[in-house]
Amino acid sequence: MNPNLEFFSNFIHNPRQIAAIAPSSRHVVGRVIDEIDFNNAKCIVEYGPGTGSITNEILKHLSPDGKLICLDVNQKFCRYLAKNIKDSRLAIINDSAVNIGIYLKKFNIKKFDYALSSIPFTFIKAEDKKTIIRKTRDNMAKGGKFIVYQQYSLNLKKYLSLYFKKISTIFEVRNIPPTFIYKCEKS
Repeated sequence: MNPNLEFFSNFIHNPRQIAAIAPSSRHVVGRVIDEIDFNNAKCIVEYGPGTGSITNEILKHLSPDGKLICLDVNQKFCRYLAKNIKDSRLAIINDSAVNIGIYLKKFNIKKFDYALSSIPFTFIKAEDKKTIIRKTRDNMAKGGKFIVYQQYSLNLKKYLSLYFKKISTIFEVRNIPPTFIYKCEKS
């Protein structure tokens, strides 16, 4: 199935789980990918990869010995990714970002360098938001970045600022719908 149709079909059935009607535009993908130093990125985690618009770009640039761990609560998206992306550096996990620590232990990874997230924080309980953000920070290497791209999360910065001191925001209008990109750096 076409990735756009797959994405839209999942949105129709689970709007609060997906929160966007289409995959990220090339403009959002470019802005997110530009934040990654692939020369020094050994492990990247992606929360909510959907149909893989950013996943595919990461794999184009990731070193041969790098690791990309994708977590998505949507089983259909996980099956779609497993069927359409064959790469030994990729681990696709049907689970919540709350459990990232379990999978780092499973793959014997002490810290990751980057975390990317499109999960709809707007529809997640406050305690779960805090847990995801805290566990992301705690499992990230010093100097790592947490890059969150959201359509409707104007109040997300207050949660991010509980765990990250250095945060910047970009608004990308060339996306359906327009998207906020938060860049959080662990100092």
